[in-house]
Amino acid sequence: MVGYTLLAYKTARIIDDETKQRNRTTALITFLAVVISTLFVFKYANFFLDSSYSLLGFRLLPQLNLLLPLGISFYTFSTISYIVDVYKGVTKARKSILDVGLYVIFFPSLLAGPIVRAEVLMPQFACDSSVDWIAIRSGIAQIVWGMLKKVYVADSIAPIANEVFASPENVSGLGLVLGTLAYTVQVYCDFSGYSDIAIGSARLLGIELPKNFEKPYLAYSITDFWRRWHISLSNWWRDYLYIPLGGNRGGNLRTYANLMITMLLGGLWHGAGWNWVVWGGLQGAMLSIERATGLSSKPTSKIKYFIRWLVTLCLICTSWIFFRASNLNSAVVVLERIFTFADGRIPIDYRPLFYIATILLVEWFDLKQKWMSWTQNHPNSLKWITCAMAIALMFTFAGASSSNFLYFQF
Repeated sequence: MVGYTLLAYKTARIIDDETKQRNRTTALITFLAVVISTLFVFKYANFFLDSSYSLLGFRLLPQLNLLLPLGISFYTFSTISYIVDVYKGVTKARKSILDVGLYVIFFPSLLAGPIVRAEVLMPQFACDSSVDWIAIRSGIAQIVWGMLKKVYVADSIAPIANEVFASPENVSGLGLVLGTLAYTVQVYCDFSGYSDIAIGSARLLGIELPKNFEKPYLAYSITDFWRRWHISLSNWWRDYLYIPLGGNRGGNLRTYANLMITMLLGGLWHGAGWNWVVWGGLQGAMLSIERATGLSSKPTSKIKYFIRWLVTLCLICTSWIFFRASNLNSAVVVLERIFTFADGRIPIDYRPLFYIATILLVEWFDLKQKWMSWTQNHPNSLKWITCAMAIALMFTFAGASSSNFLYFQF
C-alpha cells in the first residue's frame, strides 16, 4: 500500500504537469505496467504455472510461496482509476501525499469495496463540516441492517452451502439445487451486508460512499443484474476496460468480443482458477446474447417481466455454481447431478427456500428503505435497537468460529 501510494502520487504529479506533455503517456503506461504486473505476480502467477504444468508436463518455474497483500485487488483498481482520471483530465492530481494515502487506504472500503473514484472521495476529505446527527443516525441504521444480513442470514445459511459444495458427489440433485440457493442467499447477504457496513461506517465520519447494490435478485435480465450487483465494480469494468476496448463501437461482433474480454477478465479478477474463467465467460456470453436478441431492454408488461425475472434468477443461480465450486471439475459434478436427478446420502435441507423467499420479499417491498426512513423519525428507538443489537452480537460471536466476509478472498 505504501509503494502504491508513493507511485500513484508521483505518477499523477508527472501527468498533471502541462510543461512535460511527452512524459504523460510514458508515466501512465509505466504505472499501469507496474501495478498490473504486481497484481499478476501475487494473485495469478501460481495459477498460470499450474496450468502450464498440466499442459506441458513440466514446471517452467517453481511455485511462488507469497502472501497476498491486504486489499491489493481493490486498491489496485482504485489507484488505476485515479491515475487514468488525472490523465483524462477528469480530476486534478493532489498536491498532498496525505490525500492520496487516505484515498488508497480508506479503511471502510479497503478490503471489499465499494470501489470509489478519486473525484468522489478526495473532495470529501477536504470538506469542513459540522457533526451531522441525521447522517450519523443513517450510518448506524445502515450498519445494523448490514450486520443483520451478514450475521443472521449469510452466516446462518453458510453451513448448508459449505456442506453441499464440499462433497457434491454425495448430495442428491435436489440437495444440490437447495445448496445452490443457499449460496445464492449467502453471497448476496454477505457482500451486500459488508457494503452496508462500509457505507454506514464512512457516513459516521461524514464521508458518503456510492451505493453498491440495488435489489439485484429482482433483475429482469443479466444486463439489468450487472446494473444492480456490485455497482462500483461494474462501473469500473465499463469505464476502464469495456469502453477503452472499444465498447459498442465498431459493429456487433466487436461489441460481443469486448463484452467477452471484459467479463473473462472480471472472472479472473475474482479468482485464479478455471471455474472463475468459465463463470466470466458465461456472464459475457449471456450479456452478448441479450444484446443480440434485444432481451436487455425492459419488459413491456408484468407477465413478460415475471417470466424474464424467473429465467434471469435461474441463470444467476446456475452461474453461482462456478463461483462457489472449489474448481471446475467440482462445478461440472454439481451440474451433472442436478440435471440427472441423482440420489445422495446427505440429508436434504429445505431452509434455503425460506431464505430466498424472504430475500425476494424484502427487496420487493423495499424494506431496507422503509427501515432507513423509520430510524430517522424515531432516533430514541434506534438507540435502543442498536444497543440490543450490540448485546446480541456479543453473545452470537462469543460462541462462533471465525466467519470472514466472502469478498475478502478476492
